[in-house]
Amino acid sequence: QKWRYQEFQNICPHCNKGVNDWMDVCPWCGKDATGRDLIRQALRRVRQLLVVGRLKDWNYRVLLRPGVSGVTHRTPKIIEIERRYVTGKRRRRDEISWNMLSGLILHELGHSFLYHNWSFTRTGRFRRAFGEVRKAYRVADSKWVDFERRGVTTTLPNYVTAYAATHPQEDFAETFRFYVARRGRLRELFAEFGRKRKGVPVFEKFLVLHDFIRSLRGWR
Repeated sequence: QKWRYQEFQNICPHCNKGVNDWMDVCPWCGKDATGRDLIRQALRRVRQLLVVGRLKDWNYRVLLRPGVSGVTHRTPKIIEIERRYVTGKRRRRDEISWNMLSGLILHELGHSFLYHNWSFTRTGRFRRAFGEVRKAYRVADSKWVDFERRGVTTTLPNYVTAYAATHPQEDFAETFRFYVARRGRLRELFAEFGRKRKGVPVFEKFLVLHDFIRSLRGWR
């Protein structure tokens, strides 16, 4: 790998020196510049679930970075995961389980998937199910991990989780997470939602996502 400039986009999770998002090897310490070597177990689980769910790889790139986990529309393939959940000095306080880390990655993949299929958001069926994803983004400071750590239960029958109710984009990302984590098995999902007395809109969201995934080229 060769780079012609000295300004870097982020920092290496191993040595804290400058790296770019598409670097595989840190030029300073020679280790994995992405940090994926620190989360192999979670990434392996996520890849397996995507294959079972019949979702083709859209060349997404998961990176361990300082700051808030997330995806932006400017770089939809780049999925940043807050590195302190894995490499934090206060490991007992910050570190999260592999299952929660896999869930966080799936949630952020939901955002990336939506950005890569943005025309889907313009369809009437999507808007009826999830609402207007372009509206102002005013999600509270509490992040996804904070919701999960507190074990937040929702009395909102029309959303799969409490966090899903914060914004239409989060609603889609949480729906995507559950769909992939449960291997796209709608019968099992609907049975669970029935026991939890979820409303009809939740069922419709999963049907909309399921039908769209089946409509994509390469689905078999």
